[in-house]
Amino acid sequence: MIPFVVYFGLLLIGLACFITHAVLPFRIAKHLREDYPHHWKVIVETGAGAQAAHGPQLWLRMQHVLRSPAIAAIGDASITRLWRTWRYSQWLAWGCWIAALAMQWHSRS
Repeated sequence: MIPFVVYFGLLLIGLACFITHAVLPFRIAKHLREDYPHHWKVIVETGAGAQAAHGPQLWLRMQHVLRSPAIAAIGDASITRLWRTWRYSQWLAWGCWIAALAMQWHSRS
């Protein structure tokens, strides 16, 4: 019974971390739009005379910003905390799922 609870717990923690990794860029973008409009303007604008980025183009730009040291350079503790959580949640999720797979593989042998 205990291995099943651990296995199921690892799967749920992994799922929660993947969901966190998917949701946090939107929260970070919201904080940037509200608290740092000049920084957000750099992300949204595509260049001189061009219209603002929307949809997939905006998502790609936000991913690029999240993978760069730009968020940490802003110096806002709440945005940096969200950014660090976003950054490491995916690794934790994969670790939990691999551990669950290892438990499943070990139980079959």
